[in-house]
Amino acid sequence: MSVDLIKMWHERARPEPLGVHLNIQTGCHFEEVMEMVAVMSGDDEYSSQLIDRLHTALTVVSLGLKHGTIKFHVKPENRKEFLDSLADQIVTAVGVGHCAKMNIVEAVRRVNSSNWSKYDTDGKPIFNEQGKIMKGPNYKAPDLEGLY
Repeated sequence: MSVDLIKMWHERARPEPLGVHLNIQTGCHFEEVMEMVAVMSGDDEYSSQLIDRLHTALTVVSLGLKHGTIKFHVKPENRKEFLDSLADQIVTAVGVGHCAKMNIVEAVRRVNSSNWSKYDTDGKPIFNEQGKIMKGPNYKAPDLEGLY
C-alpha cells in the first residue's frame, strides 16, 4: 500500500489548502470513524451505550466541521505530535483491518482507485457548496467483495 497516490489525490483537489479545508477534511475523517463505530456492537449494555454515545458525538462533530456549523478552525497546537498522531492512525487502521482478518491493503488500493473516479472528465474535483469533494460522472464505488 502506498500513501503517495492518496496524497496526490488530495494535492490535486486542494493545491493550496486553507484552514476551512482542514476543517472539512477533519470532518470527513471523523465521519469515516463514525461509520466504523456505526457497525460495531457491544457485548453488554454498558459497551452498547458507549458505542452509541461515541457514534452520536462523532456524527455531530463530523457534520459540523464539514458543513461549517461548528464555528472554530481545527488548528494543530503541536504540529509534531499532530503529525505523529496522523501517522499512528494510518498504522493502527491497518492493524484493525488485519486483526479483523480483512485484506486492508487491497481495500485501500480499491478505495483509492474509486476516489480517483470522483473527478470529472477533465480530471478536476467537483465540490459541493460546503467544499466537500463529490462523486463525478465517472464515479465507480469500490468493490470490496472477497476482502472481508
